[in-house]
Amino acid sequence: MDKVIVLEGNIFERKRVLDKIRDSFTENFDTIIFDKNDHYDYVSQSLTEMSCFGEYKLFIMKELPKIEAPTEAQARTKIFNRFKKLFPSIPAGNVLVFNNVGISAESFFKEVKKFGKVHKFKQKMSKSDGKNVVNSYFKNKSIVLDHDVSQLLVDSLNLNGDDIDVDKLHLTIIKFHHYINGKNKVTKDDVYSVCSSSKDFVIWTLYKMLDEISSSETKYIGSVVSLVNDFLSNEKYLEHEAVMIMRGMLWRYGLLLLTKNGVNNKISQKEISTQLSNICKLEGKGKSYKIKMGPKMSKDLPIPEYSPKMINSVMNGYYGKAPVSCYNYAQLLLIYYTLMKVMIKVRTGCTESEVKIAVSIVISVVCGAITKKNTIDGVLEHNKMLYGISG
Repeated sequence: MDKVIVLEGNIFERKRVLDKIRDSFTENFDTIIFDKNDHYDYVSQSLTEMSCFGEYKLFIMKELPKIEAPTEAQARTKIFNRFKKLFPSIPAGNVLVFNNVGISAESFFKEVKKFGKVHKFKQKMSKSDGKNVVNSYFKNKSIVLDHDVSQLLVDSLNLNGDDIDVDKLHLTIIKFHHYINGKNKVTKDDVYSVCSSSKDFVIWTLYKMLDEISSSETKYIGSVVSLVNDFLSNEKYLEHEAVMIMRGMLWRYGLLLLTKNGVNNKISQKEISTQLSNICKLEGKGKSYKIKMGPKMSKDLPIPEYSPKMINSVMNGYYGKAPVSCYNYAQLLLIYYTLMKVMIKVRTGCTESEVKIAVSIVISVVCGAITKKNTIDGVLEHNKMLYGISG
């Protein structure tokens, strides 16, 4: 039996190896776990002492123990050097496992291999591989997922990148399976419900859904409203989160409005990108009535409000149709106006019901279900109507 084993990487594979190690003990054994609260002297004594009753021991190192040293880096080096000298003294039949403590030194791995094995498992995988894992898991459970459902589930783990965390993938699969268990038909709405606690996922999905509905003749907004309301209902500070969502929308639809203006004036994409990249972020300086707004700086250079990558994304699109082509100019003006009006309304104080109604108004305008300015003003400016609905 190996004396020393190093496990690094995703928990799914590490658990599999740990289970095999436990199964390899043919007699009774004790499991002892160490972490950063244990001192190295105690750990070394435990690892090298013989058992009084002859039982074997499995030592699991979750974190490196503490030891006296001027700096954290020097302490880490000191501990590794001590461990390398300690390995020969571990009694036969006992096993020491370094379980994902963040070891990368090849010199340490070389010493470990004299007494055992090193397992380094991938912590990341591509979205396409992740989708295969999702489909395979549910196929084994006799559950068939549509392409869009499995893709959305994988996308929820990394909104803009091409890879995903393996541990998060397996946990999400288990969570999703528990949620849909017993359902005959699995839909994207199920993914929205499971992932509605993630703000990034809600925002990313919200924009994608709004673009799709806005450019479609069908104006069904039920899924969008449910997604946002589910998220807000789980938040402690509902009003604050609603304002933060709308601030993000104001930023995004402001970009779309400016981009659409350039497109309508037949300005080249390169020139549009150059012009919008020159718009700077602003920050306030001073206190109370003396606050003045000015360009936000980084290393003496103004920080742009919109990056070339973001401008390119709304003009060309990363997923499906380009966002700028989903809206006309008049619609974008109305969206921007509505966002400004709703943010002012919410910030002046609203009940939870009124906040949700206000957010629903924004969604209705973005999707094209409300197209008249007086409808928006009528709902927002007449408290009796709001209180009547909320009551």
